[in-house]
Amino acid sequence: MTLEFDSIEKSFSERKILSNVYMRCDTSTVVALLGRNGAGKSTLMKIVFGSLAGHSQSIRINRSPLLKAQQQMRHIGYLPQQRMLPLDVRVNSALRDFGIEQEVLVNSFPNFKDWLNFRAHQLSGGWLRMLETFLILKSKKPFMLLDEPFSGLMPLHIDSLKDLIKEERTNKGIIISDHLFRHTLDIADVVYLLKDGNSYLVKDEDELIFRGYLPA
Repeated sequence: MTLEFDSIEKSFSERKILSNVYMRCDTSTVVALLGRNGAGKSTLMKIVFGSLAGHSQSIRINRSPLLKAQQQMRHIGYLPQQRMLPLDVRVNSALRDFGIEQEVLVNSFPNFKDWLNFRAHQLSGGWLRMLETFLILKSKKPFMLLDEPFSGLMPLHIDSLKDLIKEERTNKGIIISDHLFRHTLDIADVVYLLKDGNSYLVKDEDELIFRGYLPA
């Protein structure tokens, strides 16, 4: 399957955030979305997911347009940059809501064996982020948008999450944006850079230097 989007325009007040964006993500592919703070990465993900409307937009799966937000959300999972789970929800309840067996979580992250009855606010920020990312990655949707999945995680847990992403990419398309871009590049098959409202398909780090994302 293929997710494509283009003709996305979005402005806030007088500032145009997105104006000329094209991206493609195939299943079995990890796509890195890079860009400086304020480049519009989170805005783009929200529009593609369907929680924010662009002034114009074209979002397609296998060339078939997704014309309503409900259609987008049916096919696309989204991990927002901000906390996703209500603080009073229990871990086992969140798993049930996402249709995921407890054993699947515990097999991947054994620490959760003792925390299944914990509420979200009882988890550390890093473990809560890990849980939220796990729920999105394991959901039954062909495409995933992950906004800052590595935020607040210890290096060991980042490596564990990268392994999970590589495992899930076998039958899903995954787009990742994270300020820890080195970790994103480690697992990415395709790289796009968002700059001045435009998207650029990037071939190598030399091009990231040329376009001003990395220092010379």
